[in-house]
Amino acid sequence: MERSVVVSPREEQIRIDGQIVEQVSTVGSGEGHAVRVTIIQGGRSKNGYVYDETALRQIAQLIEGAQAYADHARSGEEQVNRSVRDVVGFYQDAAYVAQGDGGRVDATLHIFEAADWLWSMIKEACDLGRPELIGLSIDIFGQWQLNEASKAKEITSVVQLNSCDVVTRPSAGGSFRRILHHDDTDNHDNEICYMTLQGEYEHMTITPEKIEEATQSEASGEAIQTQAQAQQQIEQQRREVERLLNEVHLQKANLLLERRLQESILPEAARSQVRQRLQGRLFEEQELESEISSAQTLLAQLSRDGLIRGHGHEKATISGMVTEAEKVQAAFDAMFGLDIDTGKLGNVRGFISIHEAYSRVTGDSSLRAGISSGSHLGPIQVAESAPIGRVSEADTTTASFSYLLGTSMNKRLLKDYEAWPAEWQKFASVIPIKDFKQQTRVRLGAFGSLPIVAEDTPYSAVTLSDSAATYVPQKRGNLVTISRETILNDDLQAIRQIPSKLAVAAAYTLAEFVYSFLSTNPVIYDTANLFTTGAPHNNLGAAALSTTAMQNGITAMREQSNYAGKRLGLRPRYLVVPPELEWTSMVVTKSAGVPGSPNNDINPMLGYVTPIVAPQLSSSTQWFLLGDPREVDTIEIGFVGGQVNPSLFIQDQPMVGLNFTQDAINYKIRHEYGGAVVDYRGIYRGI
Repeated sequence: MERSVVVSPREEQIRIDGQIVEQVSTVGSGEGHAVRVTIIQGGRSKNGYVYDETALRQIAQLIEGAQAYADHARSGEEQVNRSVRDVVGFYQDAAYVAQGDGGRVDATLHIFEAADWLWSMIKEACDLGRPELIGLSIDIFGQWQLNEASKAKEITSVVQLNSCDVVTRPSAGGSFRRILHHDDTDNHDNEICYMTLQGEYEHMTITPEKIEEATQSEASGEAIQTQAQAQQQIEQQRREVERLLNEVHLQKANLLLERRLQESILPEAARSQVRQRLQGRLFEEQELESEISSAQTLLAQLSRDGLIRGHGHEKATISGMVTEAEKVQAAFDAMFGLDIDTGKLGNVRGFISIHEAYSRVTGDSSLRAGISSGSHLGPIQVAESAPIGRVSEADTTTASFSYLLGTSMNKRLLKDYEAWPAEWQKFASVIPIKDFKQQTRVRLGAFGSLPIVAEDTPYSAVTLSDSAATYVPQKRGNLVTISRETILNDDLQAIRQIPSKLAVAAAYTLAEFVYSFLSTNPVIYDTANLFTTGAPHNNLGAAALSTTAMQNGITAMREQSNYAGKRLGLRPRYLVVPPELEWTSMVVTKSAGVPGSPNNDINPMLGYVTPIVAPQLSSSTQWFLLGDPREVDTIEIGFVGGQVNPSLFIQDQPMVGLNFTQDAINYKIRHEYGGAVVDYRGIYRGI
């Protein structure tokens, strides 16, 4: 196992990054090809590694769908290119199971028929009472730090699962749980076999022979006593069988719950609420789907109403013992002007220069040049002192200079992005979408007035027409490069500007996308332009902004009808104007009297609508009336995965791209969304 050790003169803890191998025992009895196993037990293993709930949940996610191999790879090359002959099965239904001794990770191991030799070995090990002969070994890639007090190696991050192999010598407290498929019906009638976490097993059997023995004993002279004992034994075994079956069903329900929550796009807070309502009891799959659907609908409605923004972003929280890495991250945050939780972290002084931050993380106060061939840090590193392991996009180690810098930049970006005005959300609908496939919003027609049905006359049948608005979401983003020269020149001011400028660019690009539906008069779902002076839409005026022109627009919206020709009586709520018409909009909507009237007539437009000034509008004369999205659909904006905010990613693998060729760290911003006009009747344009 390769690992690099860094001792910083300002740090007391040692951080080591490398491969961590843990093993769990697997035994069983009976025939079958699906076995419930414990992959790893929480707490401290025999090898000295300590796994907390966070590490176990990361392992559970990585083990899902992983292949099972026979024996470890003998070399690094074989680890990457494993032979198909080594594959003996695969894992599924992996889940974290909470318990008092630190929790564990369970999964179902499916063994292929071609690996019957392995199944026979598992059965024989069980029959001989030697469960420790067979085991599972997980080979993961991650980071750990040394706890000086307990001398334990605490796992801080699990980045990658290299393999999960069938080997010997278990060491992490794992165990065989149960065989899911049992085919031996001739020799084991009604037999239940289960294993404890220590590898011990017990058999409790209810067979016809035992019932026959009880009957013969009753006929012999001790009928009453023997019958009572037999009935008591049978009743005890029946209750034990029921308890075991209930445990199996409960565990199956918990596995289903965790798998569906992981597959959903719900944020963690919503997942916790669903988990709290269902965990620890039996439920039907239909009830689970209903809970998830209700949570998704609630989030979508809150986003559409503008009550929440950016629900795809989870703010970082700090709990328990504060580590040195958390204090260093806080110093980076303070360097970017972010708020620090002094109640948990104490008085943390922010870095005052890039030199200080780089020296603090890498331990290199001289900023020596060069790229170490044996190290895993990015391009701005120093041979032996680099403390970091492999880094992958969107999931990096906490000791990495590039990661720490990128994390603070991302926080600054999100804070500035959410502070940027987004008044388009007042009249547009915001919804989460799952993927980049074409989105279709079907709009059904409407019924006319219900006809009178005469006595003994059949009801007349009517049909509904429909139309569909479609759009395909797109990905937008940029790469931002921070060179080694920028760090050497200690150009902190330049780096500080990057997240703010990215936030402005992302917010402005999104606003341009939304307002383009108004300014470009696009062709919409009914193959006509959004604004027309007559049929089919009748929502385009020809007068400059004034109280009279607004009254004409309001009347046109009131006269909009449904597919059956019935007037809807829609009322506009917002007046959208370019900067050139800002003061005109204030005059016509906030004056008590009609502007320019010699008789000081009452202004009926006083407070009727709310002005919105949009610098993204291309015309200096066009103005728009829009309805409230809670009353009428207008424009829909869908965000992939429900991620409303842009995301910042880090790429600092030393042997990839600009990191190797130009000594540069890359930061990538990504924003994924799409949209369309879904109903023209809530929109009116003047001139």
